[in-house]
Amino acid sequence: MTSLPLIRRSFAELVMLHGREPISAGGFLARAEALARELPEGAPVLNLCQDRLAFSAGFAAAILSGGYNLLPANRLEATIDALRNAFPASIVISDRPLAGFSGRVVDPTAAMARPGTPSGVPAIAADQLAAVVFTSGSTGQASRIDKSWRTLHDSSLINLAQLDPPAGARILATVPPQHMWGLETSVLMPWFGTVTVSSARPFFVADICRALEDLEEPRVLVSTPVHLRALAESNLELPTIERIYSATAPLSRSLARHLEQQTGAQVVEVYGCSETGCLARRQTARVSDWQLFDAFELTPDARGVVARADHLDGPVRLMDHLEFRSRDSFRLLGRHSDLINIAGKRASLAELTGILLDIPGVIDGVIFQPPETDAGPAPRLAALVVAPNLAPADIRQALGRRIDPAFMPRPLKLVESLPRAETGKLPRQSLLQFFARTCRQPG
Repeated sequence: MTSLPLIRRSFAELVMLHGREPISAGGFLARAEALARELPEGAPVLNLCQDRLAFSAGFAAAILSGGYNLLPANRLEATIDALRNAFPASIVISDRPLAGFSGRVVDPTAAMARPGTPSGVPAIAADQLAAVVFTSGSTGQASRIDKSWRTLHDSSLINLAQLDPPAGARILATVPPQHMWGLETSVLMPWFGTVTVSSARPFFVADICRALEDLEEPRVLVSTPVHLRALAESNLELPTIERIYSATAPLSRSLARHLEQQTGAQVVEVYGCSETGCLARRQTARVSDWQLFDAFELTPDARGVVARADHLDGPVRLMDHLEFRSRDSFRLLGRHSDLINIAGKRASLAELTGILLDIPGVIDGVIFQPPETDAGPAPRLAALVVAPNLAPADIRQALGRRIDPAFMPRPLKLVESLPRAETGKLPRQSLLQFFARTCRQPG
């Protein structure tokens, strides 16, 4: 049976900064082994740890104990209850109290405080189920994706080669580790390459700036367009950043250029999905085309595009509409579900939203198509916009310069914030519920 190492770093190498405490690869493995001894053999582990060190050690511990990780799309009580019902043998680990949960919870804090010495680098069966990932539900219902250890191991090596973070980089991630984007870059990447990740996960702009300043150069920021737009809109001075990686939603060229001027960073946008992991990259400030990772092959057919790679457990049908520029480059035209036809004219909701977000003064926003109702077909497009210093008329005027009148959103509602998940994604069900509540309000 083929086996693969859990980690490819020497024991003395630094893999994480936990506050001001440096965590070596050996120290990390010792913590993971100590925590694995607290878990039932072979049990699925519902990892709800918020601290990145606790999550990472718990993720490794589940694999070491012969089990696998359950990574929910969010922390909502209903989501956790549904997973517990679907996996009755699962064990919950959390470094924070869980409101409304009465089952057994393993707190990793005590085990990690007395780690001992690792026995060596563990070898994991390549075909062992390592994680069950659940999609965000941004286009509908969340779905389950199984990840073998071979897939996670090999994809980590591929990501390091294709994203090429600076040697010795200090990584700060604003994304949660439970999501594939956060898992690949802020949990697995330090296990396989010469980078060190901060265990912090700042949310507010001032906290992100302070966390970056606390890191030595070269600094790398792993984030989402939502956080990056907030950084760009703030008047705070950002430290020098070597590389910014962005994913989970489209990044506008104007925002990418602004960030590069503001920080000196090279901004790299990453395209992928939960099924494939990271798939392609581009320097958004300079080019529109995506460069496919060397390990992947994309095949168009009558239904769309299928992705294949040796490290995947099987072919994956992509949900997006691609326009091929060459065998290994393409343009992203939006999700199949994003393509709309109004009055015989076609457009992409993602592209329309990108135009909205490019308007100066717009902090966040979305253009979408409300669902059909009993009264008839879906009404015109709608928009929810976070723009404290703009009026709806200002936004419509700016949109009118760049979009066809058929796609002008009506209603266009100003809101204080959008119901985004921790990853920055906007689950469709949450969006529609929020929209319904907003439309009932005056103004």
